[in-house]
Amino acid sequence: MELLAIYGTALVVVLVIVSLLWAASVPLKDASIIDMAWGPLFVFIAWALLGRTEALEFKPYLITLLVTLWGLRLGFHLIGRNLGHGEDRRYQLWRQHGGSQWWLVTYWRIFLLQGGIALLVAAPIAAAYYKPEGFGVLAALGVLVWAAGFVFELLADIELNRFRAEPGSRGRILDTGLWARCRHPNYFGDALQWFGIALIALTPSTWWALIGPVVMTAVFIGISNDVLERGMRKRHPDYEAYIARTPKFFPKLWSR
Repeated sequence: MELLAIYGTALVVVLVIVSLLWAASVPLKDASIIDMAWGPLFVFIAWALLGRTEALEFKPYLITLLVTLWGLRLGFHLIGRNLGHGEDRRYQLWRQHGGSQWWLVTYWRIFLLQGGIALLVAAPIAAAYYKPEGFGVLAALGVLVWAAGFVFELLADIELNRFRAEPGSRGRILDTGLWARCRHPNYFGDALQWFGIALIALTPSTWWALIGPVVMTAVFIGISNDVLERGMRKRHPDYEAYIARTPKFFPKLWSR
């Protein structure tokens, strides 16, 4: 497929989905539904491209499968965790200070912004459909990296769910298991999966596939982590001690 057709298809998919989500968020007064749809958004992009391709190469089918596994697992996890709990604290605070036109501002400040980030992160998907041929050692390494990230994120989410289900966990900090290795192991596993997908798609002419995981990692480190940790510092006085002994993003391989 031509690159313009690939990104044209992805752009249409993203615009339709984020617009529908925004329209639903207005009566619900819940902009955080975009977070629950983050993973499935990439699944729609990959399958829309699969429906348009005429190539029967292995690589696009593999990447579509891996993106689907990642996106649906993440989507179901976030829906199960967040559905019925109202709007996320971050968006509630923005809403309180957003004025009477906040419902409209959310369209570009939240929904279109996340859609634009998704188009950048989806670079490995686009690269796989642009250059679908070939599957070598680098691609095989990418599958292993993706699998490691998938297991890492899955275990981190399981540990978090179990911790939250424990009586008396409210007000405490999860600092055991993978959460003792780094403060955001679920984000690290997520980024690792996208680096794996980029390695599968990588060729000399599709070096830009690496833009996806780099942007994903930059968002995690520069935005998501900081936003979450500002709230954690306010709610948990002992969170500073957790920060002092635990790496932010990249896990420590051993502990004393």
